Amino acid sequence: MNYLLSIIVSFFLILPFVQQKDSTKTKPVPVSLKKLLEQVVKQADKSGDLEIEIDGLLVDDTKTKTGKDFYDLFYGSWEAPKDAKNFTITISEKPFRLSSTLIVVSINDTPVYQSVLQPRQDIVEGLSQDAISTTQSYLANYEEIMKQLNGDDMVGTGIF
Repeated sequence: MNYLLSIIVSFFLILPFVQQKDSTKTKPVPVSLKKLLEQVVKQADKSGDLEIEIDGLLVDDTKTKTGKDFYDLFYGSWEAPKDAKNFTITISEKPFRLSSTLIVVSINDTPVYQSVLQPRQDIVEGLSQDAISTTQSYLANYEEIMKQLNGDDMVGTGIF
């Protein structure tokens, strides 16, 4: 009962503020802008696939000089597969034992490559090349798997 009474009282307290009109004057929306908006909405409905505007972004989340060297080598040699789209690669680093760290390469927040990084240049170069090949194969396989799953063979309701 008290709950209902508090709702009714608050309604009557808020009502005068809701009924006030806005003091700013507005202009009617141009017809050309309305048509453009309709075209954009129709195009988005047809594609059905959401796309990221900044495609293929590499994010550096390293903390040490060795991690930064790994990122620089990765970035310098990175070349995305031809059909890859809608992905963001994050290279992050976590402290590990003594002077080594744990390097993690993630694609869209999914860990793809993980290794212990030691502060030796030859090891950093080898691990960066290994991470590049693993990441490229993941992206190539990901696109292929998505094409297979969205193909004519898999379309249906799923009801037998």
